[in-house]
Amino acid sequence: MQANAYSPYALKDLHLAIDLIDRKITHSSSLESFESQEAREVHLRKLASKRAALVKSALALAAMGVQCDPQFLPRSFVQSAQAEANSAGDGAPVAEGAKTIKATTTRRKRS
Repeated sequence: MQANAYSPYALKDLHLAIDLIDRKITHSSSLESFESQEAREVHLRKLASKRAALVKSALALAAMGVQCDPQFLPRSFVQSAQAEANSAGDGAPVAEGAKTIKATTTRRKRS
């Protein structure tokens, strides 16, 4: 039996894999010891290319309309989405607790 590649579970797995690669990149760049700086850069390039392939696949699935629960988004995606939302929301700030004003229309009373 062949699994459906266009399922939300496939997108969830891609998001989890991207998050894992992000954590590996962070660990390799800060904590892991290498023989030389060149070895570190080679390892980081390999991880970055794996991440790029996973991101491309995840974006392709999302473009096809596959939905996934936002709680499974990689942290790097969440941070970029929040930055976009903040930059888009700066145009018209709404005061906290402000109420929307309804258009006033006259109602006819029943006779």
